[in-house]
Amino acid sequence: MERFVLVDRDGVINRRMVGGYVTAWEEFQFLPGVLEGLALLARHDVSAIVISNQAGVGKGLLTPAALEIITQSFLREVHQRGGRIRGVYYCPHRPEDACDCRKPKPGLIFQAQRRHGFRLHQTYLIGDSPTDLAAAQAAGCPALLIAENSAPPASLSPPAAQNVFTSLAEAARFVIAHPLDAQPLTPAPGSP
Repeated sequence: MERFVLVDRDGVINRRMVGGYVTAWEEFQFLPGVLEGLALLARHDVSAIVISNQAGVGKGLLTPAALEIITQSFLREVHQRGGRIRGVYYCPHRPEDACDCRKPKPGLIFQAQRRHGFRLHQTYLIGDSPTDLAAAQAAGCPALLIAENSAPPASLSPPAAQNVFTSLAEAARFVIAHPLDAQPLTPAPGSP
């Protein structure tokens, strides 16, 4: 049976643009270990689903068409290297729009869950920020944190990650070694 892992984009798959947004494919840089980690997951029948805030669209810094070009380009690279991403879910809204899909709200996770049918409590979310961890907690998903120096940032307060890793490859090895299938069902607060 296929398993899934939810993965944030900026800061987990690609390098964050300091003080800005990735607005073109030429600015997109895979982080070390990402292509290796996604291929490793695929070899163990674990598919990734990208869950990402992309407020640059709502702020008019890139068009939906430009975001789609970036998305199709990185999906092609991942596929060519043996990885498998089953879906990409973006929130294009600005923080002040008060939508239900922008992390830390769990709306994107619930959209992905309805489409792909995974069990929330058996699906890790890998992120790099407090908003990722809060969205995971709100949906009932265990969270794994990517932090460059393998320690959570000082600004990170609960909800805490289950484990902290320096790369997606490290997190992928953990996901494979620690499947959640045998864990008891715990209902997600606010889950549809």
